[in-house]
Amino acid sequence: MTQTSANAFGFTAKKTMKLAQDLYEQGLITYHRTDSVNLSQISISSARAFIKKTFGQEFLPSLARLYKTKSKLAQEAHEAIRPTRLAVTKDTLQMSSDHQKLYSLIWNRFLACQMKEAIYDQIILDIKAGKYLFRATGSTIKFSGWMKVYGRSEGDVSDNEEKNVPALSVGTVLALVKLLPTQHFTEPPPRYTEATLIKTLEEKGIGRPSTYAPIISTIQERNYVELEQRKFRPTPLGAAVSDFLVKNFPEIFDPSFTAKMEDQLDDIAKGEKKWIPVVAEFYKPFSQVLAKVFDQSEKVKVFLELTNEQCPEGHPLVIRYGRFGKFLACEKFPEHKYTKGFEEKLDTKCPDSGDAVVIKRTRRGRPFYGCSAYPKCKWMSWKLPKETSAVQV
Repeated sequence: MTQTSANAFGFTAKKTMKLAQDLYEQGLITYHRTDSVNLSQISISSARAFIKKTFGQEFLPSLARLYKTKSKLAQEAHEAIRPTRLAVTKDTLQMSSDHQKLYSLIWNRFLACQMKEAIYDQIILDIKAGKYLFRATGSTIKFSGWMKVYGRSEGDVSDNEEKNVPALSVGTVLALVKLLPTQHFTEPPPRYTEATLIKTLEEKGIGRPSTYAPIISTIQERNYVELEQRKFRPTPLGAAVSDFLVKNFPEIFDPSFTAKMEDQLDDIAKGEKKWIPVVAEFYKPFSQVLAKVFDQSEKVKVFLELTNEQCPEGHPLVIRYGRFGKFLACEKFPEHKYTKGFEEKLDTKCPDSGDAVVIKRTRRGRPFYGCSAYPKCKWMSWKLPKETSAVQV
């Protein structure tokens, strides 16, 4: 739910869980802090009856669809997240538009999971040009199936879409119009978004549905990362803290350790293990390493980003991180107390005034874009029309 709403609507995990909490408290959905895929027989029967009545027998599979979780850590004490009553739709929901979006996503996905599969006609064209072989693939929808209610417009983030390719017979001679040679270089892995980070945590067995949102919020509130075009970019503070912890506590700051510890905590919750031996096994060696690190008195060294500005005494100003995000401070801080507000300028011009666009933040820390000539120009936007890169101020 958090992954799909992030991709479809740009909702943060924290916002999604808050909206889901409201829906749950209103009795509109089942318990939302679960990754269970189990559905009650009553809910399945109601979904099948609704599908048959609304879309027709051809959209209803002969047998009810049952699902198995792919995660061994799934919390299946509850049902899967689903609407409590199919009669309540997005259009009849007396709540905000964001509540309606999330409810519609849950409603559509629940219904789609009990519908027939979509059927495609696929065409593959192999075009021989001398010693080279070109391939074009295309597909058209033959039967919409579950996509009738859960297509791309309803938040589907899959690659299911029509790609029309002409049906040509074998031996057809084609005229070469133009060749466009391109060179591809190996690129680094893309930065995490909220959705892909939650997916990775899930794959590695770290966290639970109830902890994904707090994890995402914590790394932002502590200025370890910052959002840039909906992608996480590590700050110098975050990189320094990560390097320090991995260097001094390599066994603890490892995904496998976290996953193993959470398994043990689950066993304690089930009554299969005693908590004192489990905690003692971890804490005794950890306390020795911790004491050793404290004795070394090694401090976390944060890389300071220099700017082109100077303080009144002529020292360079550097970018530092505080409770409310970035600010400019004298290089000699804290000996010199001079500070100044920070504006991150982009190499994009304001569409209204032509001045530089700057990144600003709301009171809750959400970034948005505004004109550097404010208040003369009051242009602002949550998104930029194209990718930009920050330049030094």
